[in-house]
Amino acid sequence: MKTTFLFPGQGSQSIRMLSSMDREDPIVNTVFAEVENQLKVSVESLDTAEKLNSTVYVQLCLLISGVISARQLLSQKITPDYLAGHSIGAFAAAVISEAISFTDALNLVLLRATMMEQAYPEGYGMAAVVGFSESRLSCLLGAHNLENDALYLANSNAYDQQVVAGQLSSIDKLIPSLQRSGARKVQVLSVSVPSHCPLLNDVSVALEEALMEIKVKEPIYPCVSNHTGRIVKSAELLRKDLYKSISEKVRWYEGTTLLYESGVRLFIEMAPSGVLAKIASSTFPEVNVIGFDEQDLNTIKWLYDHYNSNNY
Repeated sequence: MKTTFLFPGQGSQSIRMLSSMDREDPIVNTVFAEVENQLKVSVESLDTAEKLNSTVYVQLCLLISGVISARQLLSQKITPDYLAGHSIGAFAAAVISEAISFTDALNLVLLRATMMEQAYPEGYGMAAVVGFSESRLSCLLGAHNLENDALYLANSNAYDQQVVAGQLSSIDKLIPSLQRSGARKVQVLSVSVPSHCPLLNDVSVALEEALMEIKVKEPIYPCVSNHTGRIVKSAELLRKDLYKSISEKVRWYEGTTLLYESGVRLFIEMAPSGVLAKIASSTFPEVNVIGFDEQDLNTIKWLYDHYNSNNY
C-alpha cells in the first residue's frame, strides 16, 4: 500500500494554529527557532486573528505548520511514497522532499504572498462551487464573463468541486446564476487574493526569477504538480511548478486521481487538516484518510503500521 502526505492551502488556516504547538517538542522548537531567526519576529505574532486577515501571514503559517507536521511523522518512521501540496502547500512539500531548504522556502513564500497582496489588496477573492463538473462550470463562466468582470476557473479539486477567482463584486453576481443552474453549494472562501489565474502572471515571473537564484535539488519523494496534475521527479519540473502554479489552474482532481491509479490507498493530511482529507474521502471512498489534527502521533503511527501490515 502506498502513502501520500497532503499539504493544505489557504482556507485551512485557523487562529493560533502555530501558537498552540508545544515548543518543548524538539521538532517544533527547531522550526520555530529557524523562523524567528529568518523573519525576526516571534512565531506567536504570526497567527493572530488580525494577522490572518492577510494572505502573507496565512501563507507563512501554512508553510510552517506543514513542515512541522511532516517532520513529526517522519520522526515516527511514517514515510510517504508521494507528496502533494495544494497551492501554497507545494512549498512545504518541496521542503520535505529536500528539493529546497526551509530557509529558502520562507523567503520564497514571503515574496509570493507579499506580491499577491500588493497586487490585489482588496476587492478580490475566490469562491468554491459544488455540484458542477469543470466543463459545465467553464461554460457558465464563459457566459458570465461576456457581461461582467472576468472570473477564472482557478482550482479543480474534485469532479464536482471547482473554485473560481476574480473580483468579489463579479463573484457576487455569479452566485445567483450558479444557484439557478443547480449548484449544490457556493461559498466565498477565506482567501483575500485571486490565486491560480492570469491575474497573477507578474507574481509568477518574479517567483521564477527568485527560484533561479537558489539551489533546487531532485526531490527524494515524488511530488504532484499543481499546474499539470502530473507526478514530478526532477528538480527542474518541481521548480517550474512552484512558479507557474500561482497563475495557472490547480489540477488537484487530476493529481490525486493519478496517485490513486498509482496505488495510493492512504492519504495523511498535514496540519491544519480537514479540507483535503474531506476531498480525498469523498473522491475515493475506499481509501484510508487520516487528518493530522484528528489523531495523536501514536495513533497515526499505529494506523499507518496497521494499514501497511494488512496490505490494504
